[in-house]
Amino acid sequence: MAASAAEERKIKIIASACGSGINFLLGITKVLCGVYTNSIAIISDGVNNFGDVFSSAGAAAGFSLEGKKHKKFPSGLGRTEYLVTLLMAVIVIAVGGVFAWQASDRFFYHPVVTFSWVQFGIIAATVLIKAGMAAGYGALNAKYPSGVIKAQVIDSILDTCITLFTLVGLFLSRYISFPADAAVGLAVSIIMIVQGIKLLAEAAYKLLGGRDERRERGLKKLALDQKGVKDARIKLYDCGAKRAEAYVRLDFEEWAGQEEILAAEETIKAVAEKYGIFVTYARIEEEI
Repeated sequence: MAASAAEERKIKIIASACGSGINFLLGITKVLCGVYTNSIAIISDGVNNFGDVFSSAGAAAGFSLEGKKHKKFPSGLGRTEYLVTLLMAVIVIAVGGVFAWQASDRFFYHPVVTFSWVQFGIIAATVLIKAGMAAGYGALNAKYPSGVIKAQVIDSILDTCITLFTLVGLFLSRYISFPADAAVGLAVSIIMIVQGIKLLAEAAYKLLGGRDERRERGLKKLALDQKGVKDARIKLYDCGAKRAEAYVRLDFEEWAGQEEILAAEETIKAVAEKYGIFVTYARIEEEI
């Protein structure tokens, strides 16, 4: 089991690191195309890819810290992932704000956008690459379910759509006088800001010790499924995406004997540990 967990972590680290490298290349390519065509939409789309560089790198760092312990951090360093996510969210919001201002400014003066089939083809190719990344992350998430990998799937799909809109804006600039480039750039910036705010809120909630309701519900359901268990009171401490520590008080039916109590406790502890939740049972007089 330990070897399997180590292998899974290694694969996730490699996938996230590769995603970071690909996003870096995509970002450079788009920014250069945007500078050549004078398109703020393409430039902001490229900078959005640079944001993904940091998010993928943060995911790789988070996976590498999973399960690692230190004498000063006996529960591991898994919560580092939340801190990295918080910093990335601040960067995304700041970058989105700058480009929203620049895109809005273009509604008042209309710099010429230079259409080029070469740049159009390059940007179209990046759409296919990003769609391929979404498919790859999706396959990885199906084999090794992870909230972080799932977020990368969603982000890749969203980026694919953003680049498609950017491509449409570049094409329309040939035929209409309306500043389609500015409109698309503003839309991309708003999407970046909204994404950043969501990431910021989620990371801050976890860092401030917000309840992990998903894992609490799962653990309580597991407890109530055991023979003789009437109720379960749970206090769960989030130690990262792959680790949590839970203090549990079980209330049993009056007919439940020592055999049922021991069987229920052992089953709950063993099953929960497979999902990274380490259970400690509270004494009767302790309040949970």
